[in-house]
Amino acid sequence: MDNTPLVTICCITYNHAAYIRECLNGFLMQETNFKFEVVIHDDASTDETQSIIKEYCEKYPNVFSPIFQHVNQYSKGIKSIIQTFCVPQFRGKYIAMCEGDDYWIDPYKLQKQVDFLESHPDYGMCYTKVKRFVQKNNKFIDEWGGPNEKLEDLLERNTVPTLTAVIRSEIYSSYSKELKKENKNWLMGDYPIWLYSSIKSRIHYLDEITGVYRICNESASHSKSLIKTYTFRCNFFQIKDQIMKKLKVTLNESEYNKIMKAKYFELLPLALILNDTKCIDSAKQFYSKNPKGFREFMILNLSYMTKILLKIKYILKGYKI
Repeated sequence: MDNTPLVTICCITYNHAAYIRECLNGFLMQETNFKFEVVIHDDASTDETQSIIKEYCEKYPNVFSPIFQHVNQYSKGIKSIIQTFCVPQFRGKYIAMCEGDDYWIDPYKLQKQVDFLESHPDYGMCYTKVKRFVQKNNKFIDEWGGPNEKLEDLLERNTVPTLTAVIRSEIYSSYSKELKKENKNWLMGDYPIWLYSSIKSRIHYLDEITGVYRICNESASHSKSLIKTYTFRCNFFQIKDQIMKKLKVTLNESEYNKIMKAKYFELLPLALILNDTKCIDSAKQFYSKNPKGFREFMILNLSYMTKILLKIKYILKGYKI
């Protein structure tokens, strides 16, 4: 009897003791007509995360395959944790993702997504939407996720919740090999995969809520340090440029301008506050040939006044400047 799982669930954790049970129970609640495994990597947590994982491994040895670090690998400079440690353990035809502080709430999540991918071989990835939960306020704020299924849409805006993605392992493996050199300096491990999948295949949005995305107090993507936030957002756009160059993807003028406007819409306010003249000058050069919105006009033409107002705005939001 073949015990090879059809799906490998990849879960990375670090100091998630307060949340990890909810995450693991979300895996165990899945009702499927196929086998799945959970490859779970803990990066030397200093709380009780590892002991909780061991508890689940002992109870469900045929489901969980743990990877325990004794020294934090991320702090040693290894940013691509999944590619370095988890990918060699994957056995499934499909890879599902969920970090240890998020969780699934739909028991048929995997079955729905795998059914679609099995019947649509030209699609390499399927994702859904989620509820967003702010841990600090202990409340749900909205739903997130949307039908940005084409490359040009994803280049403008990322609307793929990581915990909902199911990807063909052949695409994931190809991504890990083809962009191994580039992704060492990337501050995010998920968004590049969405771009790669949309270039190499088609991706599908399933308009259903299947999980909960937890917004914690401090993380790379949700920092209250303005410089960290700016660095993360800049890296977001650098990743796009590197992938497009590496995979030799070109855009028409309309698509390029649309993406550049989205870039400066995100970066200009922070560039002004942090005095990043390189970004401001490149924005001026771009907008000299393209129409500016009122917001961009204010930032580029009334810089001093706008800078004061923006500082006040971010300080009121709790950012450290």
